[in-house]
Amino acid sequence: MEWIELIKTLITAMASVFVALITAGYFRKMQDKNKEKKTREGLMVQIQKDELVHFTLREIRRKYNSDRIYVIQFHNGGTFYTQSPMQKATVTYERCSDGLEKMSEKFQNILVSHHTWYMSEIIGNRLYYTDINEQMSDLPTKSWLKNYGNFAHVGVPIYDNSKNLIAVVCMSWVFSDIPTTLYNDEGFLDSFKIQYSNDSNSLKPYLV
Repeated sequence: MEWIELIKTLITAMASVFVALITAGYFRKMQDKNKEKKTREGLMVQIQKDELVHFTLREIRRKYNSDRIYVIQFHNGGTFYTQSPMQKATVTYERCSDGLEKMSEKFQNILVSHHTWYMSEIIGNRLYYTDINEQMSDLPTKSWLKNYGNFAHVGVPIYDNSKNLIAVVCMSWVFSDIPTTLYNDEGFLDSFKIQYSNDSNSLKPYLV
């Protein structure tokens, strides 16, 4: 029977150690450390994605000699009293020429309902304007874009694999000339529209 007493003693001792560890917060501290590690790892992954997005935007802007390029992403911005969701949009990434005011500093948590014409043009693949002042019919959008100095503007939609609109990539010319290979008297060429759409959609893996 001595071995039974020995086992009881060992179990009692282990239980005491376990209780002591819990009391000392050992397991909570271990959980906190694991959470902190996962947070750091997630942050590093996000930083790497952000760097790739900024690098790609810079290269696209240089390719087309534009002055500003930015990404608008959509998100839930809370709910109305009716419990219907507020659909909002935010400029999350932007690259622009030196001296230009950044749209990303002001275009944050904007109700999508304030820019329905603009979004409709993008979704319909119609947002290609070589001359905003002469060609754009919507006065609020025209005023908004001209307020940032834009004279020409384009934008394309980005969809996820389920065909949900997740972002738009927009590009503007302020004081740089549009390369003559991109347009004619009727507007931007279809070849440019295809190229720009393909370039913009290369960002999709980092936005979903």
